[in-house]
Amino acid sequence: MAARTLVLGIPLPHVSFDNYSFLSAPSFADYSRLIVETAAVSRAVDDVIQGHAEHHTFAGQPIANAPASPRSFSLAEILAMRRREAEWVLARGGVIVCLAHPDVPHTGAEGIAEWRPYDWLPEPEGFSYPVDLAPAFGRPGVVLQDEGHAFAPYVQALAERLAYRVQVNEQAPALKRPGTVFIRSSGGLAVGAELPVLDGRVIILPPLLRPENDRAFVAETLFQCLERWQNRASETAQTLRKEVP
Repeated sequence: MAARTLVLGIPLPHVSFDNYSFLSAPSFADYSRLIVETAAVSRAVDDVIQGHAEHHTFAGQPIANAPASPRSFSLAEILAMRRREAEWVLARGGVIVCLAHPDVPHTGAEGIAEWRPYDWLPEPEGFSYPVDLAPAFGRPGVVLQDEGHAFAPYVQALAERLAYRVQVNEQAPALKRPGTVFIRSSGGLAVGAELPVLDGRVIILPPLLRPENDRAFVAETLFQCLERWQNRASETAQTLRKEVP
């Protein structure tokens, strides 16, 4: 049976996918695989800060931009909780797939001077999300650099529908390892990469234009990518165990 995947901010119909918002989801720590639409993360947090829409925790508590009370859960607390949960996932060899959008600051959250949409996500050594994911608004169409990569099917099936929104800084020390950048724009910019974080991986992918079109196909494609990633991780672990005297 396939492992369950937590999908945040981009509803994808698949028997093994659990679809929620960034704020309403159950604990990330209950999963080893996440797919995150980062623009939706930003929108959900802004909703609470600005009071534009009501959000609730997985337990049904309203989330308020205020200190916690018997009737509501603090936005600041849930943001800190998501960071702890993401660290747990990656420390245990999990994978977090980010459909990447620019990292923009949010101000006005009670108890937080400034919060950014990647602040919940641990950074690899030698990489900073605010610095090394630079805004870049490209036209549709990307180029696969590594056909053997676990997420190659995402590019092979959807390349003409992918329009990058960030450029990955190839000069960052975390990207010096060969094969780390595996998707480029038609002009050669790095727009998709695999980052080693703790004992897991963060996968940076260009997002889809009009993801509402054929959601079932998109979901199945990403599922196959995650299965390929899981198989590769299992083979690597077996190889390492064999090498231990």
